[in-house]
Amino acid sequence: MILSIVGDSKSGKTTIVTKLVPVLKSKGLKVAVVKHTHGFEIDKEGKDSWKIYHSGADVVLSSKDKLALIKRQSYEDFNEIYNRYLKEYDIIITEGFNDAGKDRIVVLNSKNNLGRYQKGKIIAIVSDFPIDGYTYFKKSELDELIKFILDYLNVG
Repeated sequence: MILSIVGDSKSGKTTIVTKLVPVLKSKGLKVAVVKHTHGFEIDKEGKDSWKIYHSGADVVLSSKDKLALIKRQSYEDFNEIYNRYLKEYDIIITEGFNDAGKDRIVVLNSKNNLGRYQKGKIIAIVSDFPIDGYTYFKKSELDELIKFILDYLNVG
């Protein structure tokens, strides 16, 4: 099952994700979160892995408790990411990836922004103002939202 949390910058998406993940994990589910970002550096200049990456190779960083892949890509496609790396998970949450068109919770700072998030099925809106025609939660109602999401995911 894939659920997207999409919405305005600084609207509370990460707060929802970080509250939802421990609840899903407590149900025995294997959970992955894929966060969309506009560029990032996972490595530090001068470190061996940075030097290897900048020599032209893709790099896997591995320790006994973590694994990271630093791989070049020329485009971003959530479905490809899912198919290559995420099939073993019970629940995948995306933070962002609006264009992927997955079922979604939309988190808004302004009513005027709803139109940009209608590329998938909106199962609920989280905002400080209700929007007619949608299941609605105030930003202060995170416990109620989590219960709604668990019911939606059929995880009781």
